[in-house]
Amino acid sequence: MTESNELNERYKIQLFSGSTLDEANKTRRKFKEKHPNQPASIEYQTPNYKVWVGDFRDRLEAERLFITIKEDFKSSFVFKPR
Repeated sequence: MTESNELNERYKIQLFSGSTLDEANKTRRKFKEKHPNQPASIEYQTPNYKVWVGDFRDRLEAERLFITIKEDFKSSFVFKPR
C-alpha cells in the first residue's frame, strides 16, 4: 500500500454541516477548547461548510473520540472521506 492509499484509508468525524461560515467557526472553536491536540478543519463543499476533526488510522480510534464528543455535538458522525 502506498502512502497516498494509506491517507485515503483514514477516518474523520464530522461535527457540523451548514451554510454559514460563522457557525462552522463557532463549532470548530468549541471543539478545540476541549480537544486542543486534535486536528480540526473547515471544509467547503458546495453549498455547505463542514467541520471535520481527526485523522484516525482506523474506525475504532475514531469511535473512541466520538464517544467523548457526541453529547456536545449531537449531529456528529464518523466517516471515511473519499
